[in-house]
Amino acid sequence: MRKGREIDLNALVAAVIRQKNVVIAAVAVALLLGLLHVLTAPRVYMASTQVMIGDDVAGVGNGFNRPTSMTQSEVTLESALRVLQSQTLALAVVDKLRLHENETFMSPPRSLPGRIVQGLRAVLSAIIPGGGPAADLADPQAAELHKRMVAADALRESIDVRREGRSSVFLVRYASSDPQLVAAIVNAYGEAFVADQLIGNVEASARVLDWLQQRLFVIQDNSTQAALRAEEYRARSGLETIEGEPITVQMIAQLKSDLARATVERARLQALSKTYDELRQLDPERFVESGAAGARVPDAEFSAGQERLLSLQQRLDEAERRYGADHAEVRQLRERIAMEGRALQREMQRLYETTANAVRAVETEISMLQNSIDEISNENLDLAKSRVELRALERQAEIYEALNETYLLRLKDLEQTQTFPVTNVRVLSFADVPQKPVAPRKTMVLAIMLILGAIAGVGAALWRERLERVIRTREDLQDASGLPFLGYLPVMAPDDMDGATEPETASRPARGSDAPRKAFRHEFAVLKNPRSQYSETLRNIRIAVESSGGGKTGYVLGVVSIRPGEGKTTSARNLAALAAVAGRSVLLVDADVRTAALSRGLRQSMGVGLREVLTGRAALEGALRREVNTGLHFLPFTSSTNDATAGDLIGVPEFRSLINEARRRYDLTVIDLAPLAPVSDARALAPLLDGLVMVLEWGKVSKEILQEVLSADSALYEKLIGIALNKTDMDALARYSRTTPFEEYYDGYSEPKS
Repeated sequence: MRKGREIDLNALVAAVIRQKNVVIAAVAVALLLGLLHVLTAPRVYMASTQVMIGDDVAGVGNGFNRPTSMTQSEVTLESALRVLQSQTLALAVVDKLRLHENETFMSPPRSLPGRIVQGLRAVLSAIIPGGGPAADLADPQAAELHKRMVAADALRESIDVRREGRSSVFLVRYASSDPQLVAAIVNAYGEAFVADQLIGNVEASARVLDWLQQRLFVIQDNSTQAALRAEEYRARSGLETIEGEPITVQMIAQLKSDLARATVERARLQALSKTYDELRQLDPERFVESGAAGARVPDAEFSAGQERLLSLQQRLDEAERRYGADHAEVRQLRERIAMEGRALQREMQRLYETTANAVRAVETEISMLQNSIDEISNENLDLAKSRVELRALERQAEIYEALNETYLLRLKDLEQTQTFPVTNVRVLSFADVPQKPVAPRKTMVLAIMLILGAIAGVGAALWRERLERVIRTREDLQDASGLPFLGYLPVMAPDDMDGATEPETASRPARGSDAPRKAFRHEFAVLKNPRSQYSETLRNIRIAVESSGGGKTGYVLGVVSIRPGEGKTTSARNLAALAAVAGRSVLLVDADVRTAALSRGLRQSMGVGLREVLTGRAALEGALRREVNTGLHFLPFTSSTNDATAGDLIGVPEFRSLINEARRRYDLTVIDLAPLAPVSDARALAPLLDGLVMVLEWGKVSKEILQEVLSADSALYEKLIGIALNKTDMDALARYSRTTPFEEYYDGYSEPKS
């Protein structure tokens, strides 16, 4: 698949598991509906019969009802099916069993859901104009006919007629709550179909017989007239034949045979003439040297001269070997050979002339034959038109004769059918009164409802999961923000949360010392459980902050959230405590001036604080508080939370001076900021900070809200070091994460080994 269209089955399964309550509820509702249907639905009984359409009927012989083909036509079987499903057959069954007067048939019992649906339809019909029941007919006969037609239509809708495979057997089934009624209806259907076919055959045979008799007279008269016209035309056109073939056709065939023979003879003579011409044009000496003695010429005199010439050449060769080339006998033989060659050449001239004359004679014969063929062909062309017309008349006569034979044969069959009325329909089985109901099938209904409920539940679960586009995993967070993930802060049990805060009664520091004059003691969660996963995640955040600062001192960090109540205040104070016990000098500042939740949580909301320092009414040393267990310094906000002007303090120039002073005096300054969504305090202070850590509540903030907040202020986005998910349900996390959360390994690692 293309990217973006892949289906993560593991994610789908995890989503269903997360929404298991929805799936369980859907399955329970479906099973309840199925059980309600099973308990309230009437028992349904079914009966069936089989009807066969056959080529022959047992007990009837002698060729009566002769089949038109060896296999039944599909069209015939389809027509039989339509007859079984017809209104005429249904009306015959209704009339025989008086079904329109049977209350069980006309108003069958329904299940509870069916009765509810029927009631709703009745209400809607009464409300909608024209939707009420039809008015009663005044004419009793019309009312009776209407009830019969309604019953027939109802029977057609409920009867089940189907063909058994590729056979000519039809199965007729009917189901109802009355077992006697279902058996009576299917048996009546089989009997009605047999009667319909029998009556139909008799009536159709009678109608066809009358028509055939009238048609046969016309065909016989037409056949006689067609035969007479053919014979008259034959005699009038002179189309005589010898052994079945016209005379002109035989003449053309003979002329073409002679033409072929003459053409072959001309080719042979032309070849001989060419050979004779080449030999006669040679000089005597060349004629002898070219092999005149070996030339094959079909002439006795020339062949005798060739033999004499061959004998003289053999004697010359022998004399030359014996006496030499200048011997008198040799010269004498050469002269005789020359004389014989000239004689043969003269004979060759004679043969050439004879052959040339033969070629001209054959060509004359060929020309005459072609002219004769053309003349006879032209004459035969006119006769061909007459033969075509004659063949048409003969075919017409043959067609009428064949029709006459066919109609006579069919007339005989129909007369026998009228004498012995039979049908090729056979009822193969009769229905008994059923004893066991076929519906409702409890197991099947409950199984189907279970499956449907599961499907609906899974669909609802996936839809609900799609609607809940909140951030729960590392992947969700990084996809939505593109920022580093700082870890999961698990939801803490009541015993693991921060403990009580108590004032410290120890002696005050000496005058002139930088240490805060007021001290308190607080039981931090990170110190109560230093080996917990909560503490380990805060260590990871502290390491990320230190890495972001590049090891420099005086780092100012803001802790922020999007919504109130996400736990950023608790995270800020525990992060400060963790850094303090690690040997850093730490200042914790409560800059959430709208609620002062940090100051109230540490029970330091009285006395001078941040407002007094920023307005110049108190020095920083006079407003600071020191936590005894960790040594961190705390600058609270001690004014009333109902102060409408408290938010204006964040933007004053004195805040920059305060941050610069904190950067000079402390290794790390942790500032608890107001949430981003309701107020703009954190955005106003962000440019003064070295970095920000965002705390989001697990499963509460949507991706859209996070993206909207981050995109609203690029300066804020640049200052963010990363985001941590707080109040995480670690047991449920594995069901949402596409990969195994690293935090799952921590518990096994942190347990002391025996």
